Amino acid sequence: MFDPTHTEILYPSTGRLRYHDEFRLIVEIDQQLVDYYRSLIPQWLVAQRTRYPAHITVVRQGKELPVHLEYWGKHDGQLVTFYYCPLIQMGKVYFWLNIFCCELEEVRLELGLPVVSQFGLPPEGFRKYFHTTIANLKS
Repeated sequence: MFDPTHTEILYPSTGRLRYHDEFRLIVEIDQQLVDYYRSLIPQWLVAQRTRYPAHITVVRQGKELPVHLEYWGKHDGQLVTFYYCPLIQMGKVYFWLNIFCCELEEVRLELGLPVVSQFGLPPEGFRKYFHTTIANLKS
């Protein structure tokens, strides 16, 4: 669980784990969450809607291969609680929200995948940054 005294504000939400072919694992989340945060991006940035419905990627298809395949599909349809930071992040092409979830970390560990974040230190109680893309600048 996260430490409520941490300076980063986190809000809870829920989604469903969904396993797909070719080792893609996502959490389906409420589309309204993504739509709301996309609406907060200034219009002059011309942020486009994402190609796929709202989700959190847990295992990236074509980028990661689970080691323990006997666990693939084990949690399909399971409801998970995750925490998101409401501060919109922006890169050169994408806008996203940072996501934190111990349950998703455990699923990755069970599959033999790493849970260490390369690009920052997550809030206390978490080991990995996940994200949900809310918009992009593609034309």
